[in-house]
Amino acid sequence: MRITDLLWGMVLIGMTVAYGMNFFGVQAAKRHDVASHRKWMIIACTMVGIWLIAYVTKQLIFGRDHFEGSPEQYCSFYVPLLLLHTGLAITTLGLGGTNMVIGFRRLRYGIGVGAMVAGVSIHRKLGHLLQWTFGGTLLTAYGVYLMLFYWFPA
Repeated sequence: MRITDLLWGMVLIGMTVAYGMNFFGVQAAKRHDVASHRKWMIIACTMVGIWLIAYVTKQLIFGRDHFEGSPEQYCSFYVPLLLLHTGLAITTLGLGGTNMVIGFRRLRYGIGVGAMVAGVSIHRKLGHLLQWTFGGTLLTAYGVYLMLFYWFPA
């Protein structure tokens, strides 16, 4: 097994685990358990940050992986999926950062448990959208991985 294959696997596993942590945080918010929600979301955000640093480092050290299918497959399948993945990833990072700042501000100003019931509409709406963009990012990442290493291998 090549080191790049191992790193790709770790990237996908790390992203999947971060999504799982995010899911646990959402479930805690649905139960109005602010302390648990905060803990899970901080863990998820930390994991995404570590993952992002590791991914960028991998790209800088090893470079991009190249699609080995035909030019028609490249234009028809790979590029649209990669563009969708990139757009979802950028949207997810922006929404996640914004929602994290909003969440910390709410806690700092002492809104607490009542906010989960009554006053955190922006945080809640962004969180719902974030779940979908994060899930889409994860699914398209798996699609890109399968195209690069299994469906159209070098």
